[in-house]
Amino acid sequence: MTSTLQPRLSHSTLVPREHVHRDALSEVYLTDIICDRYPNFRVGVHFPKSHSYYSDHVGPAAGRYDPLLVLECFRQASILIAHRHVGVEFDQSFIFNAGAISVVSDDAMTVTSAPGTGELSAMIVGEKVRDETIIGITLDMTVTLAGVAAVTMTMSIQWMPKPVWARVRASGRAKLGLAEYRPGIEPLPGRHPHRSVGAHQPEALGRGLSRNVVVGAARHVPAGFDIDVLVDQHHPSLFDHPLDHIPGAVIFEAVRQAGIVGADEYFGLSARRLRIRSLSATFTRFGELDLPTSALVRPQTDTCDQVVGFDVDITQEGVTIASSGVVFTRSHARALATVQR
Repeated sequence: MTSTLQPRLSHSTLVPREHVHRDALSEVYLTDIICDRYPNFRVGVHFPKSHSYYSDHVGPAAGRYDPLLVLECFRQASILIAHRHVGVEFDQSFIFNAGAISVVSDDAMTVTSAPGTGELSAMIVGEKVRDETIIGITLDMTVTLAGVAAVTMTMSIQWMPKPVWARVRASGRAKLGLAEYRPGIEPLPGRHPHRSVGAHQPEALGRGLSRNVVVGAARHVPAGFDIDVLVDQHHPSLFDHPLDHIPGAVIFEAVRQAGIVGADEYFGLSARRLRIRSLSATFTRFGELDLPTSALVRPQTDTCDQVVGFDVDITQEGVTIASSGVVFTRSHARALATVQR
């Protein structure tokens, strides 16, 4: 009788940063990839225990790996799989179409004394094909830490040659009355519908560093409330490398923070009482760096004692560029402590 043992993933080095579209080695979180049988993959992950962006949390989120750190691992894995096993050349530009992430074990996300290594399993469950060529994939993925499934995600991406990307972007900007993109562009004066009121206080968002704040103060409107999205093109993690559009990482962070503001506005819950349960976004248009960006926040109808959820539309000049949602689990640690006393 014989048995086949799966080869073990290595956690000794990082994958080349070019293979996951990162500039800084410190922003690479994958260590290895093995294709057991196409379209099934295993990817080694390594989480930093301390990070100026991903570790900047207070309350129940402190001492746990950030779900958005895991989301970044999923994003890197999708690109790594495309380059290594779908045959996508490095002259292609990638588009993040949609993603939905769920935390299935808060305990598994706890930072311990052990190295932050784990395994990401991925399966290609859909292909986008044009002229018999694969131009996009959809993946179902799970990150396992210490043998426990911690986070799952479904993600859709696609790609196109850089010259095609340049034409698409130029055409899209021209339709919006925008000039050709140039590095360092800022929101245009005169196109903002209201006076910006500045950034939200980091403590109210469960943050310690003001640099990690991406939303402003809430303005109540008939459909819910509206909030400015602040885009810092010099942020070392959200903008690891220059981009000609607002990246998905900024959108997901804006949705999280807009939801935290919503939990306070509608339910009187502080960031110290919230843990992310799920987060999703479908991107419908490029977010332009020189247009003002807002988040329209509305409470979901199935909010209950255990969870609070919000629908969040990320908009530019009244047009939705991403339809999103966030659900938080309420932490009852304070109430339990009172009872025990």
